[in-house]
Amino acid sequence: MLAKITNRKKSVLPSYGKVRSPSALGRLVRQERKHQGLTLDEVYSASGLTTRFLSEFERGKPNASLGRVMHALQVLGLEVLVVPRAEAERMLAGRRSVGEHPDSVEGET
Repeated sequence: MLAKITNRKKSVLPSYGKVRSPSALGRLVRQERKHQGLTLDEVYSASGLTTRFLSEFERGKPNASLGRVMHALQVLGLEVLVVPRAEAERMLAGRRSVGEHPDSVEGET
């Protein structure tokens, strides 16, 4: 079951950028979910992932299943890109120059 849910009332834009820990990824996902105006129950309904798993993921529990994490990201309309660090720095520098977002998610590095 993969139902991408979007077009909801938007709140503050999440701080997209570098993610270097499970807790930083969880914070970013929680920000995105709230930005889309979604509850954990609504993400559960769209993804089939339990609210317990989603809550633990958002809290940065490090033993979350990678497959389920990827599924949650897809449902929220997020992508994971793996690029060489130098390329990531270049991409983020371009975003900073237009003032879109900071270059990292607050938290652990």
